[in-house]
Amino acid sequence: MVTTAYLVRHCQSTGNTEGRFQGRFDAPVGEEGRKQLALLALRFRNEPLDALYSSPLTRAMETARAVNEYHHLPIRQREGLLEISAGDIENMLVTEVARRYPELTDHWNHAPDRCEFPHGETMEQVYARVNRELDEIIAENPGRRVFIATHGGVIRNIYARVAHGSILGLRDGTVFGNTGVNILLAEDGKLRFAQVNDLAHLPESLRRKPTIFSFETEAI
Repeated sequence: MVTTAYLVRHCQSTGNTEGRFQGRFDAPVGEEGRKQLALLALRFRNEPLDALYSSPLTRAMETARAVNEYHHLPIRQREGLLEISAGDIENMLVTEVARRYPELTDHWNHAPDRCEFPHGETMEQVYARVNRELDEIIAENPGRRVFIATHGGVIRNIYARVAHGSILGLRDGTVFGNTGVNILLAEDGKLRFAQVNDLAHLPESLRRKPTIFSFETEAI
């Protein structure tokens, strides 16, 4: 029995556009994000879905609501799908984080598994939290097709586990685009990705390229 989980990063928010390390700051969806959502909804219009889950943050909930326009399912908010709790650097410009927190920046760039966010989570806590939540969602939906609207940091930690077997997989630098579709299959206790970061529903003009800051990756 195969459970199919569509792990989808939220649409573009104003924080993404401004180059902020949002964490759990509840930034609104921007104009480009609305366009992405309309196309994502069309992509899933005829895709059979049995359940919808979402992070409680606006950018994720709006993503779930857009897809749900054609499905009319209850959207189940789950705290375990929240983005990294970034503490003192939440919603700070990434360039400012790099200036004020050089050790954190070095870890984020080269060994994100070692990140400890000031007055926030450690990456080890994030890894444990999001993968525990994933296991619970899969257990609740044997043989079903599930849509999960969440965040880049969440998907990166799941990908590290599935593709590399441990938190050290975060070091491969994989970045997931806004509304990127990842298809995760769960069968007999094993997980594998059938698709990673697919943006076929977006024209090139809406595929925001990762912004290169001192962090050397995209702001979450």
